[in-house]
This record gives sequence, structure tokens and C-alpha cells, in this order.
Amino acid sequence: MKRIVALLLLSLTLLTLVACKKDNAPEGTVDVAIENAGFHLYVPETTWMSTASSGISGARVYSGEDFSNVNVTVYYPEEVLSAADYWEKKCLQEYTAYYKEFKVLEDKCGDTTLGGLDAKRYVFEGKLEGDVTYRFQQVMTVKDTMVYVFTYTAKAELYDSHLTDVEAMVTNFTFR
Repeated sequence: MKRIVALLLLSLTLLTLVACKKDNAPEGTVDVAIENAGFHLYVPETTWMSTASSGISGARVYSGEDFSNVNVTVYYPEEVLSAADYWEKKCLQEYTAYYKEFKVLEDKCGDTTLGGLDAKRYVFEGKLEGDVTYRFQQVMTVKDTMVYVFTYTAKAELYDSHLTDVEAMVTNFTFR
């Protein structure tokens, strides 16, 4: 009888440990969100390098030549805003002032989801310095009055080469 009880307790302990697994990362990915973030950001573990050590929930491509990167930022607007309102009232104005030759690629923008919530996708281009054009994709949603913004940044000519990875990151994004 003691042996049966001991085996049951051992089995229960093992099941509890498995159930309490901290991270349910999809196979081949790693969570690069900082420890106290309210979300999980999963990136391919072999081609993307975490930037979480710098206090940023994000990653960049493993390459000396390619500085493509992703990150998630959380904003606390003074008023409750939808993702579309946040884009119109905050992002669009700032980006127009900041980037040279700024343009929104309307045909690539639209409705999507992030972490199971309704979201908006915006794709735009602009020059930061010299003649280098960057392309950006932002997917934003609102949860508990906070605006969560997933941003993918790449040189325009490299943008398409990472879209499969980026779409998987958006799809696998979850809130804690």
C-alpha cells in the first residue's frame, strides 16, 4: 500500500511539474519577451537573436549585414484609444515628421489579430539617413487600455525575405 501511495505521489508531482511548464513555445522557437512583459513573443531560435538582455522584448536577425529586427512595445495613452485611433492620432503624425519620404503602403494594411484580439496592420516606408529606405510593419491592438505594438523593421530590399518568420511571430504572439 505504501508503495502504491508513493508511486501515486511521484506521478502526481511529475504531472504537476509538466503542467506548470513556464513556456509553451512552439517547436523551434524561443520566447524573447522580457521577464515581466505581459506577453510572449516567439521567434525562430536558429535565425533570430534575442534583444531581451537590453531590456527590449524583441530580436534581430543573426547576420552581420542584415539588421532586420522585431520588437513589441506597450504604450499607455492618456485617453482610451482603438488601434486605428492610436495610429491616426499618434503614429501617423510622428512618422510623417520623422521619416523622409514617408509613405503608407495602403494595399498591405488592414485588419488582423494579435494575441487573439482584433488588431490593425500598417506597412510603411521611409528614409532615416542617407539614401537607405526602410520598410516597417506594425501590428497593434488594445488590451486593458494599453496599446501593444509589434514592429518589424528592415531595409526595403530585405523586407520580404523575413515575412514568413514575421507572420509566424504575429500568429504565435500570446498574452500571459
